Amino acid sequence: MGNQPESNPANDSVQKYLALAENDSLDFKKRVEYNDKALSFIDLRRNDSLTIKNLYNISFKCHLFNQTKLLKKTADLILKKSEKVNDSSGLGYANRCLGLYYMSKSENEKAIEHLFTAKKIFNTLKNKRYTNRVTLDILLTQSYACDYLGSNKTAFELLKSNETKNDKRIKCFCFNIIANNLSGLKLHLKAIQYYLKAEKNSLSESQKYTIYNNISQEYINLKEHQNAAEYLMKIISSKKNKDKFPNEYAIAESLFALNEIESRKNIEVLELLMDADSILSSTNSKNGYNYNLLNLSKLYAIKRDSTKAIYYAKKAVKISEDYKNPTDILLSLSQLIKIDRNNVSKNALKYIAVSDSLQLKERNFRDKFAQMQFETEEINQQKETALRQRTLFLIITIAVFFIAILIFIIAQQRLKQKELVLRNTQQIANEEIYQLMLVQKTKEDEARLQEKKRIAMELHDGVMNKLTSTRLNLSVLSFKRDAVTVEHCLPHIEEIKTIENEIRNLTHNLNQKTTLGDNSYEKLLTDLILELNQISPVDFALAIDPAVNWENYTDIQKMNLYRILQESCQNINKHSEAQKADIRFFIDGEKLYLTVADDGIGIQPNNPKKGIGLKNIKYRVKALNGKLNINSKVNQGTTLSISIPLEN
Repeated sequence: MGNQPESNPANDSVQKYLALAENDSLDFKKRVEYNDKALSFIDLRRNDSLTIKNLYNISFKCHLFNQTKLLKKTADLILKKSEKVNDSSGLGYANRCLGLYYMSKSENEKAIEHLFTAKKIFNTLKNKRYTNRVTLDILLTQSYACDYLGSNKTAFELLKSNETKNDKRIKCFCFNIIANNLSGLKLHLKAIQYYLKAEKNSLSESQKYTIYNNISQEYINLKEHQNAAEYLMKIISSKKNKDKFPNEYAIAESLFALNEIESRKNIEVLELLMDADSILSSTNSKNGYNYNLLNLSKLYAIKRDSTKAIYYAKKAVKISEDYKNPTDILLSLSQLIKIDRNNVSKNALKYIAVSDSLQLKERNFRDKFAQMQFETEEINQQKETALRQRTLFLIITIAVFFIAILIFIIAQQRLKQKELVLRNTQQIANEEIYQLMLVQKTKEDEARLQEKKRIAMELHDGVMNKLTSTRLNLSVLSFKRDAVTVEHCLPHIEEIKTIENEIRNLTHNLNQKTTLGDNSYEKLLTDLILELNQISPVDFALAIDPAVNWENYTDIQKMNLYRILQESCQNINKHSEAQKADIRFFIDGEKLYLTVADDGIGIQPNNPKKGIGLKNIKYRVKALNGKLNINSKVNQGTTLSISIPLEN
């Protein structure tokens, strides 16, 4: 079973004719024809949700067009199809239409059962729109059952629950029914106030004309005939309304005739009443048809044509009995009692019986309604209890979740604090190590310096003096110039001179300051490379740009750079299989760069090295607020580049 595609030609025709049937600017008969055509295009063999929804739309229009038999037929069809496929929405639609059918038959207890069932279904589906619509049907059924106060209570509750939405459809309907109920309670002025509220919220001409007829009826009851006539003329002054809104037009004609009879004793209104009778019988409208028959009876009674007066009164009674409306039956019997003198007792007894039956029905309906409402409220309470329990569980779950998150955050914060303490401790340790290294280097330099001075003094005071003395002693040869002496001594004299110069140069070099002073850090780097070259097969070469001024960098920076270089060189020794590695420190802009490039095998793509050494380098670069870039190609070496900003 698949859904009927919306592009299906038959479905397109259904939608087209449904739209035409909804268009209240068209003639009433045309709209009925379009609704029938829409039904003819539905494939009744299908049980999908679209077919069910289309049947519901047609069924509801049958209710609006007074096609009660077709309303029942389509409602039963919707129920059957929905039960077959377990379509909850369809079950709601079916029960609503069945409720409307039994309402039209004045079988209000059956109507209220189906309507409450529909409301439960739409409530379960959380379909607020249809829940509200069914509630409107319920309060209308209460009104038809003469439960005026109960109907008003339901209407005001619905208005309150929808006051934030400002739904004009709900307001118009509720205000109109409230006014009807007030009219039933003989509160005509109050009824007019609510009819006017309904008019302000009306959404169509049909609604507006229905309200005008209701207002005019109240003015007739109040004997304010001029006001009644003004409202009725808004409808019957345009003959187009006869085709577009036949029911409203016919009721307006009937009320206008009644107003004329009661206000001016004008009996020339038979044509209006007969026209209304023709329209209402053709549209099969029971709403107002019996009242028009009563108006005909009143007219013929004034004309003293008792036969016709009794005929129309009896016909009004029969119509009222057909759709089982006790209130209308009583009204019709009351008219019959007035004009049928020969059967007063018989009609009076019937009146009493119907009155008693009406009271019983009202009581039974109220009991039934109270039972249905209690069951619904009980279900709602169970739902609310379940909802509260679910909400409580959800709140507890959320609270536990947030507590867990809070504990996790606190733990993370403590971990971060510990990490920060460790970092600070490490930085302090690094500084202390660096300072110890500098102190050690300084002591070594001082020892070397002392040793150099001692050697220089010994060379100068010992060897230098002896050689100088020898040279002076041999210089006598310059006075003795025999060939043998000169030939024998001159080479020695020259040799001593050479030795003297070498020793002098040596003493000068030894006596120079061999420590680097401010460049002691550079000496550390140089010593590191010298040590590596002594123990490593890799030839490390260090180049430091003369523009680098190590005084511009903190001890922590220099210590981290030293460790980075140390770790990089160790990685080259362990993994690179390189023969040569070039190390450069240089300045570019306001940043210091360190590059370490080797000619090894590179980082292998299938086995990248992610040991602790590289992690330590990344950590130290991050601590320096620097940037790290590693460029490696297989068998073409690896270049590690680091840049750090200058700290003022």
